[in-house]
Amino acid sequence: MLIRLQCERRQWRVLHPDRAEPVDFRDGARAFDFADALARLHFTDTGQRAAVRVEASGAFVEAVSYG
Repeated sequence: MLIRLQCERRQWRVLHPDRAEPVDFRDGARAFDFADALARLHFTDTGQRAAVRVEASGAFVEAVSYG
């Protein structure tokens, strides 16, 4: 599972592949903590790989991965 954390115009949002709507945040650290918790929970519950990809200014990096 890949959870995406996007920054657009100083607004952060977390996009989960199983949810239709993103979750918006004003603070990037809080958004990252939320995305990380989702990834960790998915790995704990299923044993399947979960990662968080941070996307900003047209670039991206896989910031954390479980499994």
